[in-house]
Amino acid sequence: MITTILTACLVLWESYFGTGMARIESPFVPAATTTATVVQVIDGDTIDVEIKGSTKTTRVRYIGIDTPEPYAEGVPECGSEAASLRNQELVSGQAVTLIPGTDPHDKYGRLLAYVYVGDIFVNETLIREGYAKLMMLKPNTLYQNRFNNLYKNARQEKIGIWATCANL
Repeated sequence: MITTILTACLVLWESYFGTGMARIESPFVPAATTTATVVQVIDGDTIDVEIKGSTKTTRVRYIGIDTPEPYAEGVPECGSEAASLRNQELVSGQAVTLIPGTDPHDKYGRLLAYVYVGDIFVNETLIREGYAKLMMLKPNTLYQNRFNNLYKNARQEKIGIWATCANL
């Protein structure tokens, strides 16, 4: 119990004051956590899952990040194939843990979530490895400072798609 409270405090501290603190390796998992299996990777930041105990498919959009669109006006955006492939490598067919945001659905009805495969924080991994940019929409801004620092670093170091897609 105390560990969970301390972890929650550290996550909140980091979200407000930046990433100067030690990295939290075990994610804070609120009571609304859901387990699911990925049945399809749509693109770099969207997946379809079967939630445990349900027979229907749910579309999930990753919170806090945005990857290049493979369907943008008939012409894929630069880096969309690489972002989709990396997402597929991380989650395809995997059991995932979904942690919904404060606002759990977007205007398209997709579940908005932080996604984990085991201890891998998928949203963070995609931005850190240079496959996504920051996209924070209130009230789902828990990791804004953390993601922003990772995004800036990936762009500056030309990691992932930023090596070839500077105009995104």
